[in-house]
Amino acid sequence: MTGHQPQSRPTRRNWASFYSLLILQTQNAFNDKAAQFLLIPLGGLLASTSSIPVANGLEYILGALIVLPFIMFAPIAGWLSDRYSKTSVIRGAIFLQFAVFICILSAIYYQSLWLAIFGFFILSVESVILSPAKRGIVKELVGHGRLGFASGILEMSVVLAVCAGQILSSKWFDINLVELESRHPGAASNGWDAALIPLLVITLAAIPTIMLSYGVEKIPAMGKRKFELKILWEHFAQLKDLCIDRRIRLSAVGIAFFWGFAGFLNLAAIQMGKDTSGGGVGFGSDIAWLMLAASGGIAGGGMISSFICRKNIELGLVPIGGFLMAFGSVALALTTIESPWIKIWIAVAGAGGATLLVPLNAYLQDICPSDKRGRIIAGLNLLDCISGLFAVIAQALMAKYNVPHSLQFTALAGVSLVATAYAAKLLPQHFIRLFFSTLRRG
Repeated sequence: MTGHQPQSRPTRRNWASFYSLLILQTQNAFNDKAAQFLLIPLGGLLASTSSIPVANGLEYILGALIVLPFIMFAPIAGWLSDRYSKTSVIRGAIFLQFAVFICILSAIYYQSLWLAIFGFFILSVESVILSPAKRGIVKELVGHGRLGFASGILEMSVVLAVCAGQILSSKWFDINLVELESRHPGAASNGWDAALIPLLVITLAAIPTIMLSYGVEKIPAMGKRKFELKILWEHFAQLKDLCIDRRIRLSAVGIAFFWGFAGFLNLAAIQMGKDTSGGGVGFGSDIAWLMLAASGGIAGGGMISSFICRKNIELGLVPIGGFLMAFGSVALALTTIESPWIKIWIAVAGAGGATLLVPLNAYLQDICPSDKRGRIIAGLNLLDCISGLFAVIAQALMAKYNVPHSLQFTALAGVSLVATAYAAKLLPQHFIRLFFSTLRRG
C-alpha cells in the first residue's frame, strides 16, 4: 500500500524492546492523567469551599496546559528525537517525569495549588519530549509489516491508560473525600488530604518506568542536524512538512481531529458530571463512570482495528470510524444527561474515534522518511494540540454561555462528518477493498 521495500522480520530482542516501550508509555500516560484528575475534583471542591480564584474552571486551565507545551516546544522535541538516539530521549523524559511528580506531591502536601499547576505544566513538557521519540521508534523496532498492529496497540494503550487514570484517580479522590468528611465535616484540609495518598502512590509508580526504559534497545540517531537557535520557532516549518506530501497531510488532519474530538468529549463529560453533582462530593464518581464508558468504547474499537490491521494497514476503517463518531454524537445530542444511555453513546463515539485513529496513525508513521520521522511526528503533535486547544476554547465558551448539551453534541457530529470526509479523500479504493475482503472471509 505504501510502496515499501520488503524488510526482515523483527527479532525477539526487537519485540522485547517494543513491549518494554508499550508498558513504559502506558504507565507514563496513566500517571500524567491520574495527576490531572486528582487536581480537577480538588479544584471543584476548593471552588465551592474557598476563595481561591484559580480553582473555578480548573479543568479548562489544565486542559490548556496539556496542549500549550506541545505548541511551545514541539520543534525542539522533534529535533531531539532526530538528532539523538530516541532511546536516550525516552530515558531522559522518564527521569524528568519522576522529578516533576515529587514537585506536585510537595505542592499537595503544602497545599499550594499554584505550585501544583506549575508542576502539571512541566509534566506536559515531559510529554512533549517523550512523544516524538516513542512514536518514531516503533517502525525502527518492528518494521513495516507489523507497524499497523504495533502502532494500534501502542496508541490504544495510551488512550486506555488515560481513561484508567481518569477513572481510578477521580474515584479514589471521591472515596477518600467521603471518608474524611465523615470524620471531619467541612474541614478545609479534606480536599488536600484526599489527593495526597493517591498522588504518593502515583509518584512511587513512576519508579518502575525508569527501570523499564532500560529494556528498550539503543537505536542509533537518524538525523545529523546540529542545534540552531531558529529551531525553537520552527513551528510553521514543521506544519509545512505535513503539507508537502498529500498522504501525510490527509492522515495528519484525521489524527488531529480525533484528539480535538476526544478533548471536547472529555470536557463535555466533566461538565455533565459537574451539572449532576454540583462539583462537590460525588463529582469524582460521576466523572469516573463517564470515563469508564468512553474507555470501554475506545478499547473495543481500538482492539478490533488493531486486529484488522495486524497484517496490513487498513485505511478503509477511516470512514467507518468517522461515521460512528458522528452517529454517537447525534445520539448524545438526543439523550438527557440523567439517562443511562448517555454512557452507551459515549462508548459508541469513543469506539468510532479509535477505529479512525489506529490505521491513520500507523499509515503516517509508515510513510515518514526515517531521517525526518521525529520532526514530522513533532509537527503532527503540534497540529494535534492546536486541535485540542481549539476544543478546550470551544467547549469552555459553550459552558460559559450555557449552551445546551444537545447543541454541543450536534455541532460535534457536524464537524465529525466534515473532518472524516476530508481525511477520506484518498481512501475510497481501500474502503471498497476492505468491504469485499470482509465479505470473502464471511
